[in-house]
Amino acid sequence: MKKFIIKTSFFVTPFLLFYFINAVFYRKNEGDLARLGYIYNNPSPSSEVAAQYKPLEEKYIRISETDLDQNIKVDILTIGDSFSEQRLVGYQNILANKGFSVVHVDRFLSEENPIQVLIELINSDFFDRIKTECVVLQVVERSVVQRTSKLSLAQSKNIDSIKTQIQEHKEKLKSTNPDELQKIEFFSDATVKIPLFNFQYLFLNRPLHSDVYCFKSNTNLLFSNNPKDLLFYKDDIKTLSAKNDDKNVSQVNKIFNEINQLLEKKGIKLIVMIAPDKYDLYYPYIKNKPKGKEPLFFEKLEKEKKEYLYIPSYSILSDMIKKEKDVYFYDDTHWTMKGSEAMSESIYNMIQNKKAVE
Repeated sequence: MKKFIIKTSFFVTPFLLFYFINAVFYRKNEGDLARLGYIYNNPSPSSEVAAQYKPLEEKYIRISETDLDQNIKVDILTIGDSFSEQRLVGYQNILANKGFSVVHVDRFLSEENPIQVLIELINSDFFDRIKTECVVLQVVERSVVQRTSKLSLAQSKNIDSIKTQIQEHKEKLKSTNPDELQKIEFFSDATVKIPLFNFQYLFLNRPLHSDVYCFKSNTNLLFSNNPKDLLFYKDDIKTLSAKNDDKNVSQVNKIFNEINQLLEKKGIKLIVMIAPDKYDLYYPYIKNKPKGKEPLFFEKLEKEKKEYLYIPSYSILSDMIKKEKDVYFYDDTHWTMKGSEAMSESIYNMIQNKKAVE
């Protein structure tokens, strides 16, 4: 028995050591980049940055909260990905606090592809029930080429199917334990991955099999607590060639023009807001820039002829970064409330200018 315990200890002790190191240094409930990259050293945690902003009263509503058996009239309908799911500090709620009535298509209704789902809603009875003057379509840059490349312009999603999805989602939430989703098991690959990734970050921009890049920054004035590096999601860089391709950019613009035409037949105007990849925005601040990895998507898109209303998100946010910290979170792929405020202000001004012209 003694020999068995000794032999077992050689196997168990490293796991115990790693587990306790992880428990002390790894904060799993911070930004998505810190979680995906298993980052120990997080000088600017998203929770601390977010705590600097006072959340607004929740004034926008979600489709899942509405009575879909009744006609609803609102100023703005929004649909998008995770950048549209920031709740109290999101651009929709800021717009609602500025006086607009705003309804949002829940992400679980559009998660696979908000562009495709918007087309399906246009083709159905949805906008006969939900009356709106404009639709804000938000999509993250890294996904925009892929999401516009394989669309069906004939599919539809009617009110009844939406009701079914909402009910199924509510049932799923009842059976989900959020604590289990955050738990790191003792004998799991994460127990070893966490210290292994952090060791590799000492020598590599991206550890083997990691989803997160870490580049040295040429300034420490971009985020709270002055970190000296920059964290990026791997897909920001993986999708660069597709995003920089002229034909792809033209196709993206063509799809948005076509969606705008479909909406205009219903008396609705399309506003497109592409959330810039963090890599694109902070590329000028990378100390040793990777060769051949310059982001060009927004530069090319600016030159395209647009029939829809276009939020120049990249230009707005790039200018902000030059003047203030925490436009995006250090440890996350998303913009902070500062970014949300800037986007809501741009949307607000665009709608007001459109009304003045009319």
